[in-house]
Amino acid sequence: MKVLGICGTHKRGDRRSSSEWFLNKALRATEEEGAETTSIRLINHTVAPCLACNKCRIGKLCPLLEDPKDDGKKIFDMIDEADAIIFSSPTYAYQQPAIVLNLLHRTIPLHEQERAEVWGTKIVAYKNNPFRGKPVGNLAVSAALGQEGALFEIFHFLKAMGATPVACAGISLFEPEMRNLFEGADEVDSAMNTLLNMPGVNIEENRCAVEMARAVGKRVVDVFRSELFQSMKHVLKY
Repeated sequence: MKVLGICGTHKRGDRRSSSEWFLNKALRATEEEGAETTSIRLINHTVAPCLACNKCRIGKLCPLLEDPKDDGKKIFDMIDEADAIIFSSPTYAYQQPAIVLNLLHRTIPLHEQERAEVWGTKIVAYKNNPFRGKPVGNLAVSAALGQEGALFEIFHFLKAMGATPVACAGISLFEPEMRNLFEGADEVDSAMNTLLNMPGVNIEENRCAVEMARAVGKRVVDVFRSELFQSMKHVLKY
């Protein structure tokens, strides 16, 4: 079994990302169940916004998927090779980060395939719908509020592409985010400084959040390997 982790942080390079850290915890849980894992940080790839040219809807190639400078096709290929997917993103304005939505907006050539069969047209922009029928786990990490909206927002795209969301977790990092906020302050009063240095402020110490992330990973594996899911794969895929 192969599991692909997709991180939606906007932090470039290898800067520390809480959402990626929890993604790695989820992926580690799948590895303990025998899965092979790969992960990507979307911001480190070039994924241009959809051009809204509609060529993919009428049997023509997508200019962006044919552009060697764009990584959209490369990412779709990675999704196609995986048996399951786990998304993990920070929460921006109670929603998914722009980099995640940018990729999902590029999936029109994928989820249009089912409608094309009804209309009698053919989608040739991409070889298939790599999401369809695959179990998906979702993690949304926030400072305090908003992870609910981020988790709900991605649900619509996954259903449109025929994926099977099987587990999600919204993780609030109130304590460490407060520390990050006050680290940039010129002055912090002694009472606040005491609170910010109490045990449990670091994400590594947040046992509940770690367990939530790991549970998402385990659930993805359990569903994929279940007899029911395996018996339905031929129905769920194009």
